[in-house]
Amino acid sequence: YDTDAHYCVKRDTAWSGYRTHFTETCTLDLPEVVVHVATTIAPVQDGELTDKIHEDLAASGLAPGEHVVDAAYVTAQRIEHAQLVHQITLLGPVAPDPSHQTKAQNGFDKASFTVDWDGHQVVCPRGQTSRTWKPLRISGHDYIQVRFGEAACRACTDRPQCTNSEVRPRSLALLPTRELHEIQQANRLDQRTRQWQDRYAIRAGIEATLSQNIRTCGLRRTRYRGLRKTHVQHVLTALACNVTRIADWIATPTQKQRAPSHFHALCTATS
Repeated sequence: YDTDAHYCVKRDTAWSGYRTHFTETCTLDLPEVVVHVATTIAPVQDGELTDKIHEDLAASGLAPGEHVVDAAYVTAQRIEHAQLVHQITLLGPVAPDPSHQTKAQNGFDKASFTVDWDGHQVVCPRGQTSRTWKPLRISGHDYIQVRFGEAACRACTDRPQCTNSEVRPRSLALLPTRELHEIQQANRLDQRTRQWQDRYAIRAGIEATLSQNIRTCGLRRTRYRGLRKTHVQHVLTALACNVTRIADWIATPTQKQRAPSHFHALCTATS
């Protein structure tokens, strides 16, 4: 498998309180095999594994050109880190803008505002310029808080499209750097397109891998006590899956063209 290959990652939770994260290849014309297994206790969030998985793959010489993941593994910061450090394109849905304007698909959402990163200002869709630009920390994450002037917001005829507040002016929380903000906005636009959705559809294969290992190998049942022993079980399960898939791929001859039906043969003979 070369470094242009596509990999997919998915996790599953064992009944005993552990999570396993399988990363498999999804290269056309080759068997899909698991190339990385991570095991954590259940409270560990999926996104905390993204960078570690990439480090392990790179250390093994298996870093992919593209890594297809679900939303839990993706943030703008992780997309940037994967590309800068490992030259991996991290493909997955970025969380949408949570504003009520975006949910209602009506009004001025964050994408409607123009950000001047050099001047530390934001311009609203009606041409008003923000008044404040300052650091903000929410749940341990850094942002830039931008706030518009109260008088200008109150006088604006489009205020109902911009904010639900009757008193406070409009404010925005931006990611802390221009690069992260642009990654976030670009991915939010891309993932609405049919082209992106068709490209992302390849991740569905990892669901079949988990289903296979749950049904045939009892992946959700931990046979041992402790994280290290449970991880060994998960690795052996992945190895068994790989052996089965490679054996099937070697043994199965290339499918020939489907034989014509009797009706089709009759029509061909009489035409």
